Amino acid sequence: MGEAKHPSVSSGTPVQGYEPSDLRPRSIAIFGLALAVVVVICLVAAAWMFGFFAARRAQEDVLPSPLARVEPPAGPVLQVHAPSDLARLRAEEDTILSTYDWKDRGAGTVRIPIDQAMRLLAERGLPAAGRMNEPGKTRRK
Repeated sequence: MGEAKHPSVSSGTPVQGYEPSDLRPRSIAIFGLALAVVVVICLVAAAWMFGFFAARRAQEDVLPSPLARVEPPAGPVLQVHAPSDLARLRAEEDTILSTYDWKDRGAGTVRIPIDQAMRLLAERGLPAAGRMNEPGKTRRK
């Protein structure tokens, strides 16, 4: 059988190893150099901006929040007796809901039991236009 030869070898032209019309090494080198210059310029600009904003922030001298200085507790804060704590809380709430007490003694405001309040609300209705409905009078619709 005969040997198959590359067309450029058989024609006598020198083999370059790449297509000269598609690839120009000088263009690639210029692009790489331009890319490196742009990267360096971006890094310098970012470093300058970081320094500028850090200096500007330091000039403001904003006092930290008082809450930022609160030290956390030394250990975990756990609820040791949850069932008895819940029972105590519910007993306190039941006492508030079922007893009379002064809300503001100077203004004559008292707290009444919730059952009494619901009964009065059912009898008198809701206040109309900022004033309490008087007992025995009905609202007009």
